[in-house]
Order: sequence, then C-alpha cells, then structure tokens
Amino acid sequence: MWWQAHYNEFPVLCNIARDFLPIQATSVASEQAFSVAGNTITKTRNRLLPETARACLCVKSWMDKGLIE
Repeated sequence: MWWQAHYNEFPVLCNIARDFLPIQATSVASEQAFSVAGNTITKTRNRLLPETARACLCVKSWMDKGLIE
C-alpha cells in the first residue's frame, strides 16, 4: 500500500489517511434504511413509539432475510 511505503516520509498524513480513507463513500445504505423506515412510519402511523418503530423495522428485516415467516 502506498501509505505504508511512504509512512516515514509523511507520518501524520499517513495516520489521517488510515483514519479517513476506509470510510464508505456512498450513502446507499443510509438511503435504504430511511426508505424502509419511511414505509413503516407513515402519516397514519406517525405516533409509534421509538421502541415500536424499531421492533417493526427489525421484524421487517428478519422477514426479508428469511429468518422468520
């Protein structure tokens, strides 16, 4: 890896690169989570307690993965 090869030359920059470069550059996962949450927490279900909404989202995820029917 380039950063390892040049660590002695740029130690601070290499540490910064190691901390920030692995961060995922896409927002697909978060957009997907908000999309699923938006389908669960609708205008007619806007008074769900956070715990209830979380439980609904977990059950939906488990169903999608085939863990429960």
